[in-house]
Amino acid sequence: MRGIWMAAWVAVVVLACPPAWAADAPVPVRIRVLQGFRQGTPGLPPGLEDLRAQLSATAYVRWEQAGEVQSAMQPKKPVSVPLPGGESVTVTLVESRPGAATFEVSAPASRTQSRVTVAPGKRIVQQVTPERGGSAWFVTIKAGG
Repeated sequence: MRGIWMAAWVAVVVLACPPAWAADAPVPVRIRVLQGFRQGTPGLPPGLEDLRAQLSATAYVRWEQAGEVQSAMQPKKPVSVPLPGGESVTVTLVESRPGAATFEVSAPASRTQSRVTVAPGKRIVQQVTPERGGSAWFVTIKAGG
């Protein structure tokens, strides 16, 4: 009897709590444009502290944020993210499902294109330009809250 009540309770909780993202619902996304430098005094500006673990795993020691885009992204509708110097990166929500969203990141000027999958509330760091003069451009994509 106890097992039946527990199963019923779990069913109610599952039905009462909608998935993080429905298939065609907009997904809130925060995209930041960062420049990483291989040389110089190591450091992260205060606004990038939440990225410390991910950025410290790269070969770049100093970071600066150059821009940010926040959007409620719709599937298959690209968002253009400007990079300093006139280049841009296109981020497209390819698929959203409970527990993950998949994005395509395309940087035509550097001929790069990749797909990344991000869990709700998590972020990914993606290099979007080749290194020039000891620095490169990156975007971070945080899906959901």
